[in-house]
Amino acid sequence: MKEPLKASFGWISFSLAVVLIVLLSFGVWFWRSQEQVMRKRVAENLGMIARLKAAEIAAWRKDQLQDASLIAEDPFIRRSVSRYIAHPDDANLREIHSRFRSLARQHDYADILIIEPKGRQIFSLHEPAERHTGYLSVLENAFRRGLPVCVDLHTGPQADAPHLSVVMPLFSGSGKTRKPVAAFVFVSSLSDFLSSTYGFWPLPSESAEILLVRKEGDQALVLNNLRHRPDAALKLSFPLSRTEVPAVMAVLGKEGFVEGTDYRGVNVAAFLLPVEESPWFLVAEVDSREVFADWRFRSVLILLLFLGLILFIVAGALFFRQREAKIRYRDLYFSEAALRAERERHSVILNAIGDAVIATDSQGRVEILNPVAEALTGWSEAEARGRPLEEVFHIINEDTKGKVENPVTQVLREGIVVGLANHNLLIARDGSERPIADSGAPIRDDKGNTTGVVLVFRDCSAERAAQESLRASEERFRITFEQAGVGISHLALDGRWLRVNEKFCDILGYTREELLTKNFQELTTPEDLDISMTYFRALLDGSMKSYSLEKRYVRRDQSTVWIDLTVTLIRKPSGEPDYIVTVANDITDRKKAEEEQQKLQAQLMQAQKMESVGRLAGGVAHDYNNMLSVIIGNAELAMVKTKPDDPLHANLKQIMNAATRSADITRKLLAFARKQTISPKVVDLNGAVEGTLKMLRQLIGEDIEFSWQPAAALWPVKIDPTQLDQVLANLCVNARDAIKGVGKITIETERRVFDGSYCDDHPGFKPGEYVMLAVSDNGCGMDKETMAQIFDPFFTTKSPGEGTGLGLAMVWGIVKQNNGFINVYSEPGSGTTFKIYLPRYLGATEADTQRQIADPIEPGHGEGVLLVEDEVSIMEMGRQMLEKIGYRVFAASTPQEALRLAAEHTGEIRLVVTDVVMPDMNGQVLAEKLRAISPDIKTLFMSGYTADVIVHRGELEDGVDFIQKPFSIKDLAAKVKAALYPG
Repeated sequence: MKEPLKASFGWISFSLAVVLIVLLSFGVWFWRSQEQVMRKRVAENLGMIARLKAAEIAAWRKDQLQDASLIAEDPFIRRSVSRYIAHPDDANLREIHSRFRSLARQHDYADILIIEPKGRQIFSLHEPAERHTGYLSVLENAFRRGLPVCVDLHTGPQADAPHLSVVMPLFSGSGKTRKPVAAFVFVSSLSDFLSSTYGFWPLPSESAEILLVRKEGDQALVLNNLRHRPDAALKLSFPLSRTEVPAVMAVLGKEGFVEGTDYRGVNVAAFLLPVEESPWFLVAEVDSREVFADWRFRSVLILLLFLGLILFIVAGALFFRQREAKIRYRDLYFSEAALRAERERHSVILNAIGDAVIATDSQGRVEILNPVAEALTGWSEAEARGRPLEEVFHIINEDTKGKVENPVTQVLREGIVVGLANHNLLIARDGSERPIADSGAPIRDDKGNTTGVVLVFRDCSAERAAQESLRASEERFRITFEQAGVGISHLALDGRWLRVNEKFCDILGYTREELLTKNFQELTTPEDLDISMTYFRALLDGSMKSYSLEKRYVRRDQSTVWIDLTVTLIRKPSGEPDYIVTVANDITDRKKAEEEQQKLQAQLMQAQKMESVGRLAGGVAHDYNNMLSVIIGNAELAMVKTKPDDPLHANLKQIMNAATRSADITRKLLAFARKQTISPKVVDLNGAVEGTLKMLRQLIGEDIEFSWQPAAALWPVKIDPTQLDQVLANLCVNARDAIKGVGKITIETERRVFDGSYCDDHPGFKPGEYVMLAVSDNGCGMDKETMAQIFDPFFTTKSPGEGTGLGLAMVWGIVKQNNGFINVYSEPGSGTTFKIYLPRYLGATEADTQRQIADPIEPGHGEGVLLVEDEVSIMEMGRQMLEKIGYRVFAASTPQEALRLAAEHTGEIRLVVTDVVMPDMNGQVLAEKLRAISPDIKTLFMSGYTADVIVHRGELEDGVDFIQKPFSIKDLAAKVKAALYPG
């Protein structure tokens, strides 16, 4: 019995040894493969971070050189520096200080120096100026190349913080005359920039840090402060013989992933990389203890698992050896108990694993499903056991929906661990689909034969949903950004555009690519740049979180667009400014509407003012004419009673002259008020103007060239020729006075047609056909303030005593009275043009009647005349004048008294001379009532203005006799004779 037992035990021992060897081999292989995966992952992470940091540092150095070139080319800074070098007084020094302080704040410069070509410092923003001297080593090279040169990292004589300097030469002249004037030295503190570079690690870490090093003789010199040694910059170095230090490896030319010992003597994993276009090398390192902590934990678990298995197998073997000597059934009993215990342990392990696990036999039939696998496949372990894997584990390709090869088949065929391809879907028993990922591995016996397959997989639905949610969120942001109805842009902290949407491009007229090469300062109008920069700086220094501003941009086609801009600063989690978001609305149309509204409001106020002044002028002229009538009438009567050689006759003559000039002023006031009584005729404007040319040439004098440019086939117009003479005379006299010395006056005519759309854009114009009369000069011109007042009565630019200021006011009134309009174009030093537009006359053309020469006074023959005037002085003066020229006069001061006299002297009164405007009853009504008493009675109206009672818009109705106050005896005699004996 012992021999069989011994032989059996020998075979069992041999089998156990084989199993242990297989397990140990598999364990070592598995451990090494996992270690390689972990090291590769660490190398990739460190490499990614190192390349990112190296790119940031290289970009920062490049920006320093570009900023230096841009600043040196600024014409304002060049002029300021040239003035200071030529005249280093306090004023120029203050200007330099102001400009350089602004540049230092904008570009984060620690100091800005100006040095002579020989190296002497002549300016520094900070005292003492000698703290920065590292530029001397590259000064000659910078002047020779004519380009900015970067001074490598260094400290000043005071051993202060490390800084980087850029030397930018400044020249005067060009070509062969080019010579060096001075150089700028822009000093930047490296710690200000690198604090974010070496102080920020994208992954959580307690030991990770960035080292920036360079070769300094036979040493590797550290350039930045370190996480575990804050004062290391330019102080910590390693001899090149210490090749185990990653910093030494970097300066000796080694790149990529390495392991070594850092300056603390701690084992580290590092990634080495040279910084582009610099003598610097970057080392991204993490303590090995930290970076491989997870791997050590896994190694311990793997070791414990294998030790447990080995101990379990050894214990089982010893147990079997002890019990083998006993009854076989007892051994079988214990063996089965051990097997059950083993399965229970496997079950506990499988149930504790978070991933789904399926075990199959060598034929691909299901043996084990853990609870996670049951939940994902929809099969219970009891239902699935013995079934083919394809029936329980049904997978298809996510994209093609085609069947995917059974992984068991591949594992059994190749005998290797197989990872499931991406984009696979697991079809559960109920038909639901889930994305899965992971791998399958073979199960081998002690002889290395594959006895089954273990599939480990996990549900990727949550991971896929998170990825899809992120993608959808990014897509929503992109669509919202691009399709927004307002212009949206992202700005860098220096004002450069980082991202812009299509609407923003449309507003400014640039393509996206063009805008991304510009900054907002370039496209802001000069008028709005200062306020824009003030707000922008306040945003960056934290004084404001956001602001709104209406400003102007210059579009690509050089037009100006008004923008309602909202600006917000976005900060990093650390609180530092990151970038700026702007939202822009195009408000150009609104601004134009506001400007047009202001223009229309100003024109309305001007029209209302002119109308009010016109009414006032008309009223004043009426009362003034009444007084002048008394003065002129009595002066004439007195002159008749005195001899020409009588001294009193000369005094009366002066009174007559002054009253006549005053009457002329009132006529101008009436013309401005459009209450001047006129007799319009249908005239050919060219012919009417030509009839006045001789008179106009005499008015302007011989030193001024006179040009008459009539248009052919001009339409007729209807206007009082006298008014036309007044308009031309006043405009030509004003043009003459505007010309100092030799000049030119041009009169021209033209046909013009205005449609509704044109008139909508030109307030005051009405659609229709017009004849234009233009008077232009090349005199001194007028500014806007003067042009706003030229039509105001009594406004004049002439010296006292040289004019009344009523000339252009009268022109304005005449044009308005004839349903026309007038435009003025003038600029200081460029002359003036008055353009008058008179409506085309569409009636039958009349022959222009010549104005009659006044006949001598014809006395009356005792005819009865009823004189009605509410002003007693005027009534008395009129009575004397009528009696003087031979008429029998019945005088009345009221309409009621006139009616009484007419009734008492029926048949005796042949003519009534009545004022138009009287209390209780106007002259027109009185005339009608008198005709009811005596149908044959004639009427002569008199007035200072007609107030539209007997005239329509200032024009006499047909068959109406009228005399304008004030009048002379000669005028009265002619009017009375014409009224009594018409024709």
